[in-house]
Amino acid sequence: MDQRRLPLALGLLLPWLCGGSALAQPIQNIALRNSFDPLGAGARGLGMGGAFIAVADDGTAASFNPAGLAQLRRTEIALVGFTETLTSTVSRPGPGAVTSEISHRRPDFFGVAVPFEAGGHSMTLQLSYQRAVDLFGAGSASVIETSALDEVHPGLPGLEAEFVERVATEQAGAFETLSLSAGYQLTSRLALGTSLNYWFGDWTVAGSNEVTLIGALPTEAGGIVEGKVFGLDFRQEQSMRAASLNFGFLLKYPRLSIGGVARLPFSGNYNLSEQVTTEFLIPDDAGNTTRTVEDFTVKSQLRWPRRHGIGVAARPLKGLTLAADYSRSQWTRTVITDVPGGALLRDPDPSDGNGATIATFTNLNFFDLEPASQTETRDTSEWRGGAEYLVVTRKVVVPLRAGIFRDRSPITDLGSDQGRLIKGFTLGSGLNFKHLVFDVTFERRENEGEVGLRLDEQGEPTGEATRERVVENRVVASLIYRYGGDDDPIKRALRYIFVGPRDE
Repeated sequence: MDQRRLPLALGLLLPWLCGGSALAQPIQNIALRNSFDPLGAGARGLGMGGAFIAVADDGTAASFNPAGLAQLRRTEIALVGFTETLTSTVSRPGPGAVTSEISHRRPDFFGVAVPFEAGGHSMTLQLSYQRAVDLFGAGSASVIETSALDEVHPGLPGLEAEFVERVATEQAGAFETLSLSAGYQLTSRLALGTSLNYWFGDWTVAGSNEVTLIGALPTEAGGIVEGKVFGLDFRQEQSMRAASLNFGFLLKYPRLSIGGVARLPFSGNYNLSEQVTTEFLIPDDAGNTTRTVEDFTVKSQLRWPRRHGIGVAARPLKGLTLAADYSRSQWTRTVITDVPGGALLRDPDPSDGNGATIATFTNLNFFDLEPASQTETRDTSEWRGGAEYLVVTRKVVVPLRAGIFRDRSPITDLGSDQGRLIKGFTLGSGLNFKHLVFDVTFERRENEGEVGLRLDEQGEPTGEATRERVVENRVVASLIYRYGGDDDPIKRALRYIFVGPRDE
């Protein structure tokens, strides 16, 4: 077996067993189950299922739709954090299941929004940080297939044998953004907004791959081959730096709002530091096994695709808001411009399809490292819906929120031609005082797919599949402080800097 036929797409853990390998079926992303969509932050918006494009009227507005900032009338400081637990239950053919659990907590958003008048119209500027895409997870997958031994190693007889390939991976990190956003009330009904975003992504990936012979078989030299025949361990340190623009609009009527947002495509610097250790444990004629250690350093470009969304919000009764959003992401256009042969666990001697060796892979899809014209990555659509009802008392407003959502992973699942369906619901509430707003939301995501297959002699699934059910429970909390007119030190400081003291 070629020691380098086990690619991992950009460290996002998309192991694909390349053409010519005994295990020719793709193994889906086994560490990340999220949709990769950079959804907005904040317990209020997420409490409504994330359907906040046409609402976007608090200190987290720019992360959903920057045009919503124009609705703010007081300076707001927003802080958001989350804690998450991911539970994976793997069910194999026959009785029994294995459950594992991992968890982490992180800050998710921080922003300062300052409204003022410009040209007789309301305008708000916001400086913010967001953990846009969380790259956190761990998992494993396997494929069992029958293959001739001489296809694995030329020194072995042409006998049929069963092999099991197991991949285990884990990673941590995130794509984060620093944003300068503005919302401007162009007319009494129409607001426009934009965000200038600086992306900085850093993530670490570690994993292993083992190919094991089921049973034992003799070699022509009289020896015995059994157990593990191939092993691979790797560690990758990766980073991305880029700048991007978002644009949004908000059209607001007394009982209806319509909003839209476009996150424009961008290109950024991508860096990789990778160490790969491989062991080929079938001895050669001299009785020696092979162990190699390789280090790669890659500097390339990552092109991120366009994402756009539209939302509608209705207010049929006082205190009640109903909202729905639709978004579309073009993941098929996510590419790495140059990947040297051997890096990212790719073939060390790639060919151009005509048998000629090439030094570098060009424009490979971010998720499966296949050429853009051959990628099995899928564009995805996302639906979100939710509601909020305000219970008003003398001193405090208590919101009640709920929502649902449906999305897909862009990575085709094992044994499928599309990505996993990600579905879930949210429940939220909070306390809204004159200056202080505290919100909390519980979010539950679920997805299910195959992580293990047995293939027949023709490489087709036999129906004996190992399935995984993943449940993610997140608790998101937001704290927003709203200054009043005369107690706003941020406005006073800005006025002093740009206008001067009041007595001048």
